[in-house]
Amino acid sequence: MTTTMEPRSGMQLTVAEFMDLDLPDPEDKRKLELDDGKLYIMPRPRIAHQRTQGRLIQHFFNFLDTFDEIPFDVHPDVVVALPSALPRLFAPDLTVILRSNEAVVSERMIEGAPDIVVEILSSDRRRDLVRKRQVYAEAGIAEYWIVDELNRTVTPLELSGHEYVERGVLTDDDTLTTVLLPGLEIPLADIFRERSRSQSGRG
Repeated sequence: MTTTMEPRSGMQLTVAEFMDLDLPDPEDKRKLELDDGKLYIMPRPRIAHQRTQGRLIQHFFNFLDTFDEIPFDVHPDVVVALPSALPRLFAPDLTVILRSNEAVVSERMIEGAPDIVVEILSSDRRRDLVRKRQVYAEAGIAEYWIVDELNRTVTPLELSGHEYVERGVLTDDDTLTTVLLPGLEIPLADIFRERSRSQSGRG
């Protein structure tokens, strides 16, 4: 059953109400999250955002194709119920879960902390850089990758104790790797490459 109330940022919801919530327009591509029980509605992702997300996913899938037994799962925009005293249901741009992880992947959400989350900076950059850094660290997520398509950088954060430390700011001259997925190499030049002139000239 779908909740019929008009969704608005800041409204207080239970997990059940949030999961039954739907935007009135089925073509509305805005993303919904529940932060300490309060609804947060994010703007529709820009085309550049979607392109960057798609290129990252493709690199993960290409890497997975090299295995006979899949060592991890990768999900775009899936709802993740993070461990916390108040309801926190976030939807990272990408979520990576190792097969050894005890997080539960159900039909509607992931329950528990994934191993890697990836956020492509949106119009609300402060929320990605400050609030989500805090929330993901508190949840015990081992790595948080912050992708800044505007400045063509990726900042991988590694959990140390209860806080993240930066592994360095990578540019499009660098290759993104992680100790959690030995052998994975993502050349950032592939992620941030410009569209061809014929494509960029289209509306």
